Amino acid sequence: MTQTNSEGSSENRDNDAGGVDAPGADKGRFGYNPRPPSWGRAAIGGIAFVAFWVLLNLLLLNSSTGFTWIGVAVAFVFYVPFSYYSDRWLYRRYLAKSAAASKAAS
Repeated sequence: MTQTNSEGSSENRDNDAGGVDAPGADKGRFGYNPRPPSWGRAAIGGIAFVAFWVLLNLLLLNSSTGFTWIGVAVAFVFYVPFSYYSDRWLYRRYLAKSAAASKAAS
């Protein structure tokens, strides 16, 4: 029994230019296209980490409030730059690998 080509199938599909693209052709090497690093996303991650830190210290560990807020400041000051620079390193590595892969393919 043959299978009909439906819109949600995993077969090739026509693009706007009239050619045929494989599924996921617009995506990166591993099926995703990472976003460039940003300080804003690093700060949002830092805020989430700080919220986790506060809940952990105040609710589960029953730590003093002073210790908790000192830990919040230290965690935020170190987490945000570390997160940004690690994202930047990974993004540059991704760009280098994808450039090398496209150069090898051509």
